[in-house]
Amino acid sequence: MPTRRFADNFLRRFGVEIVYFDPLDHAAYEAELAKGKLAPDDIMVELLKEAMDKAMRATGKTNFLLDGFPRCMGNLDGWYEIYGKDAELPRMLFFDCPFEVLEQRILGRAKFTGRKDDNVEYIKLRYDTFREETIPTVEFFREKGLCVDIDTSRGRKDVYDDVVKNLLADTDPALAANPLTEKSEMLLGLRPFPKREKA
Repeated sequence: MPTRRFADNFLRRFGVEIVYFDPLDHAAYEAELAKGKLAPDDIMVELLKEAMDKAMRATGKTNFLLDGFPRCMGNLDGWYEIYGKDAELPRMLFFDCPFEVLEQRILGRAKFTGRKDDNVEYIKLRYDTFREETIPTVEFFREKGLCVDIDTSRGRKDVYDDVVKNLLADTDPALAANPLTEKSEMLLGLRPFPKREKA
């Protein structure tokens, strides 16, 4: 299940503001992506701060879910530069999935997205980069007791229930008690998508 659709349709019902920053708008990031690399730390941190400031001005909320950050220890160093070494670290939700399952899902996505990097060669390159640069960050959060591991090789509803359970302490219980929307139920596989009429 795509992270962004998941966030848009489920997490906002808890009163959490999801912060996206789109590095694809930056030529420097695009060049790194072509090599299977992560975005340069200064670009990631700059975009994160801009996105959070914009969200706070627009919504007044200060409770954020940062999608895809930090991706490496350099990102975390940038976080400290902005908020200081004494700033409390947030919890990390680590969505873990075996490579074989990831490969199958991404190749399936490629049929619809047209992304240039959704192919076997780049999948392996990105996964190797992930293991090399992101896993040390995950381990850092684990050592501090701040990492929640979520097995995403399971069904969508099981993953969703796990996320809900782990976000309850940081969200509005009244909002969390609201029923799922029809669109959310469709994304979770609890309700069939409407059939398209043939032209």
